Amino acid sequence: MNDEVMTAELPKVRSIKQYARNKDLTVNIHTNENAFEKLDAEWTELACLSNQMICMSPGWASSWWRHFGRHKNRSLFIITVHDNQKLVAIFPFYKGATKVGGFTMQRRLQLIGSGGSLNEQFGFSDDYGISDFLDIIVDPDYKNPIADLFVKLLCTPEMSAYKITFHQSRDDGYMMQTIYPLLKETKCRVEALHTDVCYYVEVDQDGDFQDFIKNSKSNARRRFRQTIRARGIGNEYIIKGPDGIGEADQMLERLIHLHQERWNKVGHPGVFEDERFREFFKEISLTAFWDNRLWLKQAVDNDGVCSVRMLLMYNGRYYDYMSGYNDDSPSSKYRPGIGLLLDLVECSLEQPVERIELMRGDERYKLDFTDLAINNWKIVIPEVRNWKTGWAVPAAIVQLCSVFYKYFNREKELLKVQYKKVGFLHMLPMYFKFRIDTVIHKIN
Repeated sequence: MNDEVMTAELPKVRSIKQYARNKDLTVNIHTNENAFEKLDAEWTELACLSNQMICMSPGWASSWWRHFGRHKNRSLFIITVHDNQKLVAIFPFYKGATKVGGFTMQRRLQLIGSGGSLNEQFGFSDDYGISDFLDIIVDPDYKNPIADLFVKLLCTPEMSAYKITFHQSRDDGYMMQTIYPLLKETKCRVEALHTDVCYYVEVDQDGDFQDFIKNSKSNARRRFRQTIRARGIGNEYIIKGPDGIGEADQMLERLIHLHQERWNKVGHPGVFEDERFREFFKEISLTAFWDNRLWLKQAVDNDGVCSVRMLLMYNGRYYDYMSGYNDDSPSSKYRPGIGLLLDLVECSLEQPVERIELMRGDERYKLDFTDLAINNWKIVIPEVRNWKTGWAVPAAIVQLCSVFYKYFNREKELLKVQYKKVGFLHMLPMYFKFRIDTVIHKIN
């Protein structure tokens, strides 16, 4: 859905610093990486107070920046807002730019955790990304003053010259609930595009695991019971957790191997093909292990490890972030991967857990667990285009190059997968077969 052009007047503000000098709220801009360390305690407290998703935690943001953000065409642009000494809002942006021969063709602002293309020069036409939920972080008691402030800051040179994109904005997040409705009353142009459906399980702390199974849909209940009967010593598979950091690291490596093997088998490169993501994934997982926020278990059958599942705990929620399984294992018909998720549900009923986030995607197995879902949106506030910020033609060229770069790299990665599977001589025939099968699958 694209929204209409907005209609009311915006005040003219010369700069963020000038605005901050004359207001009750103190606005600061942080452009150095030491901001993550400097703001860590306040950021953590504010994220807890506002019940933020894990992707908006300072640990996630700083790790993402180290592995995906550092680039000659990018720079941090974290805006903090204080009321006296109290941190009441964080706009965790970073800047990106496309420059040719000293001429800036486009400037971009987006939230840390989104984008991260290997070549910022071409921008980023789309973002499935590694961060499922992103938002501005705001003290609930200040939600309206911060929204007013944000709209005013859009008029400053520091922000008006930039195309601002909010990826993965949830229905129930601050951006969609407060900022977006206010933008619809201003003279700014704004677009909102639906991108994903995200299922979740509400954990009933007054019930038990048997209640969860009993209250499931009849077909799901039958499948769940079959999976549960197959687990345990002497049955089809057993479930094990790590005894220490060494075993946790080994389990993560098995997860990566199973995940990649499955995706390569069907012709896709898999997310761990990007070494940056592999390092990021290991870092956030092992950090969560030391903080006692990691849920990591594996299913083992007669052939060895057949499934591994990793979830992260944050602010009373589990995030079902990554899994891997072998669909050729002896126990595969009993769905040991689902057995791991059922084990997590059982564990959640014994802990102060409010919700299990099943993350983005409409995979059918999620409907066995829940019908509850929220939507993710991509919100775009276009830059003001004039002789200072660039004309529409350069911006259109950047957008075209970005789209080309995205699809060129995607097809190149698919060719690499076929090369690894069947070698150079059979690479192209298998690539075209894969592409034809993909089209047929989508049509069906």
